[in-house]
Amino acid sequence: MKYGIGLDVGISSVGYSILELDSQDQPMRIERLGCRIFDKAEHPKDGSSLALPRREARSARRRLRRHRHRLERIRGLIVSSGLLSREELETLYDGELTDIYELRTIALDERVSNKDMARILIHLAQRRGYQSNRKSVDGADNENGKILSAVLQNKKRREEKGYRTVGEMLYKDEAFSKYKRNKQDDYQNTVDRASVGEEAKMIFAAQRGFGSDFANEDTEAAYLDILLGQRSFAEGPACGPYSGNQIERMRGICTFEKETQEPRAAKASYSFQIFNLLQRINHIRVIKNGEKCSLNDEEREKIYTLAHEKPDINYLQIRKCLKLSDSDDFAGISYETGKRDEAEKKTKLKDLEIYHKVRKCVNSTCADAFSKLSYEQLDEIGEALCKNQSDKKIYADLLLAGIKDEVAESLLKLPNFPKFGHLSMKACRKIIPYLRQGFTYDKACEAAGYNFKDDEKHPQIYLPPLSNDDNEITSPVVRRAISQTIKVVNAIIREMKVSPVYVNIELARELSYDLGERKRIEKAQGDNAKRNEEYMDQLREYVDSPKGQDLMKFKLWME
Repeated sequence: MKYGIGLDVGISSVGYSILELDSQDQPMRIERLGCRIFDKAEHPKDGSSLALPRREARSARRRLRRHRHRLERIRGLIVSSGLLSREELETLYDGELTDIYELRTIALDERVSNKDMARILIHLAQRRGYQSNRKSVDGADNENGKILSAVLQNKKRREEKGYRTVGEMLYKDEAFSKYKRNKQDDYQNTVDRASVGEEAKMIFAAQRGFGSDFANEDTEAAYLDILLGQRSFAEGPACGPYSGNQIERMRGICTFEKETQEPRAAKASYSFQIFNLLQRINHIRVIKNGEKCSLNDEEREKIYTLAHEKPDINYLQIRKCLKLSDSDDFAGISYETGKRDEAEKKTKLKDLEIYHKVRKCVNSTCADAFSKLSYEQLDEIGEALCKNQSDKKIYADLLLAGIKDEVAESLLKLPNFPKFGHLSMKACRKIIPYLRQGFTYDKACEAAGYNFKDDEKHPQIYLPPLSNDDNEITSPVVRRAISQTIKVVNAIIREMKVSPVYVNIELARELSYDLGERKRIEKAQGDNAKRNEEYMDQLREYVDSPKGQDLMKFKLWME
């Protein structure tokens, strides 16, 4: 029997329908339908990943390992430079000890013993202050905001009260008399790493002035290299299964360029933004005299230009740009009586949002700096801000792309733009010229020489299971939904004993949404249900037992 399969894939269910087909492959009868329900691959209370505890434990191990390795290097420097022997280092903390913050203050004004100097150097390495890999993320969330606020407050206190170093402030100021270290959710004792580095330099300079052989410039440089060095957390350890750039490791291969192994483009790249924008423009339909009409070349070009001029354009602006009459409406927008402008203001084209952020940031250095950037450089900016997590790496990639120093420095103010698309920049650039001509995505792909349907991808009768080594699907929620869908399709094929003629799939948008976005959708659905109930109450004045069709007619009548 010839049959087709219809699937409705969500984050916790897969609905299916088996349709018997006639000789023309048209549905003639529902053979079977049902739903497979499963648990979402996330924590039910807060939507966090089920792998979060394991990831946090791995991160803690990594922090402890790096901290331990840093102290080992400091101790090695103390021995190799001749400050202490290994035996003296092992007994460093024996006997009665002077308060370490007092020692850090004393070292600014008089020569200290070798043992006291060793204690100071080790302590500075243990409490070396806060430093982010990115300038832009300081204050990006609640915790970072508290940390940054404490850092700025302590810097201000040190300047106002004339403390020479962080150590002197912590030793003398009453605000730190009870405790020197932070408590849970309390960051008031946080200082920045640059200030700790300054204190180390001042102590070395003071001890050098007092005739200490150990405090030479070579030893100081070696110490500061260890003290101030910070490996990007996204890079993982130097070796092992989690080494290297973790973001690059999870980056997939282009859907259409698998033979050449082209990596997927960053969604922040200019090519991918244009690719998305043109698709949106080509799908805009205007209802004129009751008929849906596509835009002509001139109208599409006007919207394309408008999107480059303004960072956030809505459909009311598009209406004015296209000079539509009051009787014309956009298809796909839910209009309410008397609220057309409001509905069109809410519907926006934001595909070039990152483009405008980059333009504003670059032009802050020079009024015409952005206009001098090439198409390729705009792509590289998106790539650098997507795949790198540290300013150092981003800056290096930007310079490699031929971007000037001052422009590259200004771009470090931007946050990271995560996520990659499904196509490479090479594929986007090949498809974009046909999208500019008004082709829909499928037709543009075919015109660019790509097999959009890819009919021969899986010649075997059953779908293969998802591989554990497949990094293309990084979301555990999506992986489980797809895995369950594969099970449903294979079970249908086993029962029918032949492959389907076709499979139609409806993917829930919620697959790509986080918990917060899904909560907002649930609220909107609740509001819609409440509004429907109000309409039903009004309908009951005219109809005894109103049905769903009556509700639809009533809504249409109100519109």
